[in-house]
Amino acid sequence: MASFLFFFFPVLAHSLASPPLPPPPALVQSTCSLTSNYAFCVAALQSDPRSLRANDVKSLSAIAVGIAFAKARSTSTYASGMMTKNVTAAFGACAEKFRNAGEALRWALGSLAQENYDYACMHVSAAQEYASACGRLFSRRSPAVAYPAAMAKRADYLQRLCGTALDIISQLIDAP
Repeated sequence: MASFLFFFFPVLAHSLASPPLPPPPALVQSTCSLTSNYAFCVAALQSDPRSLRANDVKSLSAIAVGIAFAKARSTSTYASGMMTKNVTAAFGACAEKFRNAGEALRWALGSLAQENYDYACMHVSAAQEYASACGRLFSRRSPAVAYPAAMAKRADYLQRLCGTALDIISQLIDAP
């Protein structure tokens, strides 16, 4: 009996865990197929339920930028919290970089709404650069301070989100 439970319980626990995501809608598939990382694009867009109802690439681009905006804000909050715990000036500077990234992404959303796709790309690119600048802030300290892995992971994720948003917006620029 014990051996039955030993094998049955993991199967039951796995089946009760979380249901698999439904396949992405055709629009998400076709849009993400033109990005540099299809799997990341699909996963990012599926993290926002609005992508299931999106009816054009412009909507998906706004969703992608919105996801990046939320990540920039949460990372800024995270860095600010670390600053008070570790009293490291680099965390404060990173928090400011991520606030700036969030502001750039807010401007990108406005540019998308006005169908000014070149400016939207410029703002998303700025946000991507703000995220990458955080790591350099740690290495430039004297003495150099190790860039915390959790912070690096958040910055990398935001950079990837911005890259995906740029790939999607570029489809709007290239559209006839």
